[in-house]
Amino acid sequence: MSGWDRLSVVRAVGMATLALLAFQLARIQLFETEDGIAGSSTQVRTVSVEAPRGLILDRNGVPLARNIPRFSIVAVPGRLPAEADDRRVVLFALERETGVPIRSLEQLVAAGLASSDPFAPVTVRRGLEPYEAIAMRAALAALPGVEVWTSASREYEGGDLLPRILGYVGSITAADVEAYLDAGYPLDARVGRTGIELEYEALLRGQPGQRLVVTDFTGRELRSLADLPAQPGADLTLSIDLRLQDAVERALSAGIEAGVTTAVVPDKAARAGAAVVIDVRDGAILALVSLPSYDVDVFVNSLRDEELERVLSDPARPLVQRAYMEVRPPGSTFKPVTGLAALQEGVATPDTRIVSRGQIVVQDEFNPDNSYVYKDWAAHGSLDFYGGIAASSDVYYYYLSGGYVLNGRRVFDGLGPERLARYARSTGMGQPTGLDLPGEAAGLVPDPRWKQEALDQPWVLGDTYTFGIGQGFLTVTPLQMAVAVAAIANGGDVLTPHVVQAVTAGDVTRPTGRNVASRLPIDEGHLEVMREAMRQAAAPGGTARGGQPAGTTIGGKTGTAEFGPPLDDGEFETHAWFVGFAPYEQPEIAIAVFLQHGNGSGHAAPVAHTIFEAYSNLQARVVLR
Repeated sequence: MSGWDRLSVVRAVGMATLALLAFQLARIQLFETEDGIAGSSTQVRTVSVEAPRGLILDRNGVPLARNIPRFSIVAVPGRLPAEADDRRVVLFALERETGVPIRSLEQLVAAGLASSDPFAPVTVRRGLEPYEAIAMRAALAALPGVEVWTSASREYEGGDLLPRILGYVGSITAADVEAYLDAGYPLDARVGRTGIELEYEALLRGQPGQRLVVTDFTGRELRSLADLPAQPGADLTLSIDLRLQDAVERALSAGIEAGVTTAVVPDKAARAGAAVVIDVRDGAILALVSLPSYDVDVFVNSLRDEELERVLSDPARPLVQRAYMEVRPPGSTFKPVTGLAALQEGVATPDTRIVSRGQIVVQDEFNPDNSYVYKDWAAHGSLDFYGGIAASSDVYYYYLSGGYVLNGRRVFDGLGPERLARYARSTGMGQPTGLDLPGEAAGLVPDPRWKQEALDQPWVLGDTYTFGIGQGFLTVTPLQMAVAVAAIANGGDVLTPHVVQAVTAGDVTRPTGRNVASRLPIDEGHLEVMREAMRQAAAPGGTARGGQPAGTTIGGKTGTAEFGPPLDDGEFETHAWFVGFAPYEQPEIAIAVFLQHGNGSGHAAPVAHTIFEAYSNLQARVVLR
């Protein structure tokens, strides 16, 4: 569900409810005046009954969002004394008991009396503790038109582990008022504002009930005429494993601290990163972590305003879920895509050998007197396809992506930008993955047409070279990289990732199910070659060896992506990446790790190592159980 289509779920039932109550009201007004119920001293009112909001659970049944009683003091303006002096006596007593200034109380009451429904309660004070509510009920019992109300409030578990996944419930914003009112919501409704609470609002909310009551002139209920019970909201079971989420966050935090030591330029947002763990079999997200994080309670607890201000002004932008809201160049973690395209298009075979002497020199396409140097990170010598991935040779992938011309003679035909872009898009890059959370970024897969239209510049060979090694204009999210690696691991299915695993309404539980967004246009034999190349990359001697956990064989690929302006020595600051899958023999999970600073082998790989071990340990516990 997304957009206002979610709200249409409740429109039909809401309209039917209103029709039923309208009929009952007309019947009473026409036929029941004889007993005085609809006489001049009474009135018939419709009272809304809030539906219990659905629970949110992790995959193991651990409650993550639940309802708890919320106590507040309300005044009903229409039930206060009609004479101004008598009303002020009540309000002064209310001030004495609650501490709310008399001026504020008078403003609230005046607004209520001037509204279309003076018997609608106005909140005087909220957030009472249970012991306070008990004491206030006794203290305010003699005050007409003043009550202590109990309503449901949302409580979230997990602290700072899940704020952007769960989201929170809050008041309707001014920008959304019209849409919610059209969908049958009352003006004072509390609705999902972000995360799952927003994305699945219509299911979680349930269907409010209605009571048709007769009241006296003070608003006191005399009789209930009709009752339409509220229908509780559906419970949502997430694919997230809270234990794994915690382990991934701790591993990511350690990697961020290690990587930030490499930063040359001071960066207020340096301590940042993201990690994704996805089930390659069905697209279920097992962990989705972004750091820095925050405690969602700062948005639901009005007593934490100072902490909320710190979150909003933090230059590291903790409100951004870097796993799917922020895009970065993927560096060498993109090379498996380039490699698969080269295999499928016949540009390379597993036996294709290319020599890396640490760089290649390329003549300017428009001025042969100029030349450009494209560096490798080391002189690797002669490499076959497996070695090209295992050693992460840039020269090898310059050849595969853009080819090579030496002294006017073409010695190797590469893919070219159009074909490379087509295969990149086939993995889901350049568009949202369809994750069932709001705010997903699309990223960018560049090609010559895009560059001409966006930058008014022609595409050059250097653009193809940098594209082929995951640099330049290409940008992705960690989630997109995890989905791409999952497709390599599972045999070519590009899955739609999801965090909601099942919906339970009443006694019926409906699993989310597996959704294949598309298929990689790659032969299974080529996918097997790439899986083996990634296994070698994670083996001793490969650049991804730091991600290999004890007792489990994995496939992996590191990335060190340059960003920002050149430093004094001509080098660049770098992001650290790692992508991989495990177990190699029968893949179950794929992961993507991103660190704001650092390098893939030294900083992102150890994070992946810890994540793989945590997953294996949790699976072992399940087996023992």
